[in-house]
Amino acid sequence: MPIHEARRFYSIELFIVIVILGILSVTAASKSLNLQRDARISALQGLKRRDAGAANQLHPKTILAGIDTQVSSAITIEGDNIHIVYGYPKADAANAWNHLMTQTFIESQFNDTTPSDGYFHNDTGKPFITFMHKSKKYSQDNCHIKYNVVINVNRPPIFEFISTSC
Repeated sequence: MPIHEARRFYSIELFIVIVILGILSVTAASKSLNLQRDARISALQGLKRRDAGAANQLHPKTILAGIDTQVSSAITIEGDNIHIVYGYPKADAANAWNHLMTQTFIESQFNDTTPSDGYFHNDTGKPFITFMHKSKKYSQDNCHIKYNVVINVNRPPIFEFISTSC
């Protein structure tokens, strides 16, 4: 009889341990999901700093060329024509940012299937470009950087950080 009671005790103990491990795994999984969101937001912040840096590197070149006060112009850098508005890159993925990313050694692709750190695109005629992390390339989530075109000579471009659905 004592052996049977000992088995029952171990069964209850095993059941309690399994329940506790289940609770811990659910807690750890939810924290892991938050870590993924934090990682995407961090990567997006890096994209924002990188893209703002690229735009700010172009601006002094347009000042030296005397085209920083023009509503619409282009500057040629190493054979690529980069379209600009008031000295900053135009919100045109194909004619401005695609060339700018190539010239600044930034690994980002314009609607490409090539693996990359980030992707960007815009709809023709829209005054902004959307930059997104590689994990959100085909997603409609609000997890991207929105580059708003310059509207006058006294205002630099705005990089809007949208992370509500990262």
